[in-house]
Amino acid sequence: MTIVGYRYGEAPESGKSYNYRDNCFEPGVSMAQVGFDKEVNSFAISDAAANRKRYYYVGTICGTGGDDEICLSNVKRISRKDYLAMRKEMINVHNAIVNERINRRISLIENGWHIGTTIERLEEQRKKYIKKAR
Repeated sequence: MTIVGYRYGEAPESGKSYNYRDNCFEPGVSMAQVGFDKEVNSFAISDAAANRKRYYYVGTICGTGGDDEICLSNVKRISRKDYLAMRKEMINVHNAIVNERINRRISLIENGWHIGTTIERLEEQRKKYIKKAR
């Protein structure tokens, strides 16, 4: 699935971000934000936001990084204007990401895990973050 997003600092030429906390490469270029999601809340992204310029990209979802951020492969740098226009066309992809995250957390609860929330709250989040096609 193709999605747009942004990160702080240019994408690495290798096509893979490095996770210094875990001392390994991510599956692709880690993004601070994709689609209509909120920005990932992590120390690494907070530090990068304070010290680096924001760059916009389009790419193929290839996995998640150590901070549960979406990673992209085949990234292409785009303008902020293109980012804003393209993400409107990618509402279905954004919704698929939201559903996958909510479903994963519900599965943990159904399998006996205590994750600090309830299925009812997760369903409320789903309703809040799912975007209607225009």
